[in-house]
Amino acid sequence: MRLTRSRLGVLGVASFGALALGMSALPAATAAMDPAAMLSSLGSATGGQYIDDAGNTVVTVLNGADAAKVRSAGVTTKVVRHSLDQLTGAKQRLDATGGVQNAGWGLDIARNQVVLDVYDATPAAQRTQLLDTAKQYGDMVRVEQHAGAMSLFIKGGDEITNGRGYCSNGFNVEKDGKKLILSAGHCEKLGGGGPWNDGKTVDFKFPDEDNMLAENASGEGPSEINDGTKITEFADATVGEQMKRAGRTSGVTSGKVTKVDYTFSAEGYTVYHEFCTTAKSAGGDSGGPAYDGGKGLGTLSGGDGSTSCFFPTTLSVKRYGVTLPK
Repeated sequence: MRLTRSRLGVLGVASFGALALGMSALPAATAAMDPAAMLSSLGSATGGQYIDDAGNTVVTVLNGADAAKVRSAGVTTKVVRHSLDQLTGAKQRLDATGGVQNAGWGLDIARNQVVLDVYDATPAAQRTQLLDTAKQYGDMVRVEQHAGAMSLFIKGGDEITNGRGYCSNGFNVEKDGKKLILSAGHCEKLGGGGPWNDGKTVDFKFPDEDNMLAENASGEGPSEINDGTKITEFADATVGEQMKRAGRTSGVTSGKVTKVDYTFSAEGYTVYHEFCTTAKSAGGDSGGPAYDGGKGLGTLSGGDGSTSCFFPTTLSVKRYGVTLPK
């Protein structure tokens, strides 16, 4: 177990033709295998995949033989100590606490570790319990200690309001021909309920998940961020991925995905399977979108001002059966 302390604020593949050498030529290079397909072929013999600083997708393996196989397929690789199954098992042991307020934990695939975040506001007895659990896993679990507390970023993308509080629109979606917006469920639960911008709440889930569907009273169609970015698909976030987020308070900020499958606990509630980033956000940004180009990644739940955590769009889409507007 490694302890660090951070200071936080307040709230493609190239292809080449044959090279002519006199009368002969080298055969065309074989196209590299898709990293996702390679990851799948490894089964449990991997620590997962991440994106490195050069933008390469790195598929991790547990031994040199598999590393050679992955490299021969044209995929970037790295040998790590712990399998994804082992990391997930350690994370699930922490999940068994039932959620500790002002604490969180998730997977840092790039460093092949589970990250346990504890704050000044983490209850002392439960902090001890978490740290004792972390010690059992040695360097598989990295503990990071932070000042302050975690919070849900709702106050009182584009602003949505119910007259009592403010959140942000995440993504325009549709179902059965109806125009809807996808935002954060805690806005509905803690913000006094809809309607939001005159659109009635259709459904929401919070805690455990953090998502909400509401009618799009404007009837506008395309799913587009207010910086002009058009969303063309929903996708899972990957550790190391560069991303942006938008919201009514902070506007558009950028950062990098640092943790996935993250358990987030704040203000008496716990949400599972989030991803966290270095993009900054603040109160009123809740429900706003996280995106990477045309990929819609998640809707904002909260954080600590320097870290922002999001509920994945892929899980929300699965729950509600929504699609992007045609």
